[in-house]
Amino acid sequence: MKITVKELVILSMLGSLMFLGQYIFQFIPNIEVVSLFIIIFSLIYRYKILYSITLFIMLMGIFYGFGLWILGYLIIWPLLCVMTIILSKYLKENYFILSLFSATFGFLFGAFYAIPYIFVGGASLAFVYWISGIVFDIIHMIGNFFIMLFVGKTLYNIIVKINMLYLKL
Repeated sequence: MKITVKELVILSMLGSLMFLGQYIFQFIPNIEVVSLFIIIFSLIYRYKILYSITLFIMLMGIFYGFGLWILGYLIIWPLLCVMTIILSKYLKENYFILSLFSATFGFLFGAFYAIPYIFVGGASLAFVYWISGIVFDIIHMIGNFFIMLFVGKTLYNIIVKINMLYLKL
């Protein structure tokens, strides 16, 4: 995956934007824009957005400290990118379907996040961890649905315009 210096700068800014978006909304439990960003950016940049996701995860680790939680992020966010790219022909420019996809991911977030706990305490610990946070996953699901529904198209159009102006794509 070869990238130009211009792409590297844009991808770095997008990774920083993911971190800033997460930081700004941290006071509201399970309402976040990172899922929105990764889905929209994956539709546009495809696998190149994995550079931005890596930067985002590194910034999270530097800012909050590296703990077991970071293993969940190393699974969740690249997985969302790959799932978005694989399903892109069904998702692209249909913002209601994108909203349902984002909501489903929000609901399953806790299950994906529990995967590292399988290796720490077994499948039963991972299951209990997931079930104990199911209320927050429901909040996450609802938040992801409405954020994508109301902001997704605008964000997509802005990023496409940035590409036309700066990357000549």
